[in-house]
Amino acid sequence: MSMPSNYPQVGCEVFTTDGSKLGTVKEVEGTYFKVDAPMQPDYWLSCDCVRGGMGGSNRVEVSFSKGELDSYKYDRE
Repeated sequence: MSMPSNYPQVGCEVFTTDGSKLGTVKEVEGTYFKVDAPMQPDYWLSCDCVRGGMGGSNRVEVSFSKGELDSYKYDRE
């Protein structure tokens, strides 16, 4: 089964709209993906926040700036 086009692939680098690197995609589960964040705990984001960067690249851009990150984190534990 293939993933919809707005779903990031494991290993892709995740960037914000202001160009900040958040980390890499560690896992995709349902409509959420886990970010492997350097020097901090991993966290989940909704695939709905993926803005672009798909299409065969190893880069994903989310639809918010780094300063807005905390309001987009999703607690799946």
